[in-house]
Amino acid sequence: MVGIIIVGEIALSPFAKKYINVLNERGVPYEIVQWSRNGTCEKDGENYRTYFEDVKRYSSLFSKVTPYKNFRRFVKKTLKEQKYQKLIVLTTQTAIILYDVLKKYKNKYFFDYRDTSYEYIKPYSHFINKIILNSYATCISSPGFKKYLTDKKELIVAHNFQDKYYENRVLKCAKRREDGKVLIGYIGYLREFEYLKKLVGIFGSDKRFIFELHGGGDCVEDLKSCAEKYENVKVCGEYKEEDKMDIVNSFDMICYNYPVSFVNYPAVANKFYDGMICKKPMFGNSRTFSGELIEKYGLGISLDEEDTGIAEKVYNYYESFDREDFEKNCEDFLASVIEDDKKYINKINEFLD
Repeated sequence: MVGIIIVGEIALSPFAKKYINVLNERGVPYEIVQWSRNGTCEKDGENYRTYFEDVKRYSSLFSKVTPYKNFRRFVKKTLKEQKYQKLIVLTTQTAIILYDVLKKYKNKYFFDYRDTSYEYIKPYSHFINKIILNSYATCISSPGFKKYLTDKKELIVAHNFQDKYYENRVLKCAKRREDGKVLIGYIGYLREFEYLKKLVGIFGSDKRFIFELHGGGDCVEDLKSCAEKYENVKVCGEYKEEDKMDIVNSFDMICYNYPVSFVNYPAVANKFYDGMICKKPMFGNSRTFSGELIEKYGLGISLDEEDTGIAEKVYNYYESFDREDFEKNCEDFLASVIEDDKKYINKINEFLD
């Protein structure tokens, strides 16, 4: 039996579906060991082992110590009882708190690395690289992570996209709006309030734009207050996953723009793939890895976050970009993603053999 372990709920982790699909297709028995950190869990069953303890997403590190120790204890107890032959370890947090446990599963676990955090601290980086080297295989959700990880083991790229969206992708760009305005949309968890406030000011102050923000988060209400003085800015709040692609298709451009930081620089979020799948050019930050990709592969426009002419440059880009070239660029990049995904799925199958 295979144990899938995650610090969080599997239902909130779309990337986990790839593993579950392969396990189901092969008829391999598995159990999911998860942590419901808001005290509720929509999905539970015979092959789910769920630990319940409330932890706020952005609470202090100190306040998280005891809950994480409790979840670790729960996982160790489950491993002892269930005696899984192999493990699929989802996210860095999960791997770190089980560092000593994973030594006993050398070459018997598949490590899914998703985000950077403290890799700039040498002891932490040492632990992460040991976890990678002792794994059967390690996948990363962005090639940008390679900069911070060991080069002594092959790292498989596991892109942040879902097959169902690719299969139903849009092939042509939508026509320009008759009123000449550009609807630029942000979709995803709303954090980094000061930065988003800055973007609200940039696009809200230019009547050529409509700026929409879709997603939950700790700063939704503050953003709504900030947007009140702009007629062309709308903070829409949380959305259902099944409505996501309809929302993206309503945009003219995607605002895939985060402030540069150690965590933000190397990551590539699912909205990057949403842009190509829906054929929406992206506005990125040129100081991030995703912004570099956008520029390099002709998928939109990336500007420095300190640029003083952002609205003008984004509008001029949208008015002049070649739609046919952009459509081809999207399809070419997606073709490379599909090839990477085949290698990733093959590696999962090898692990299960």
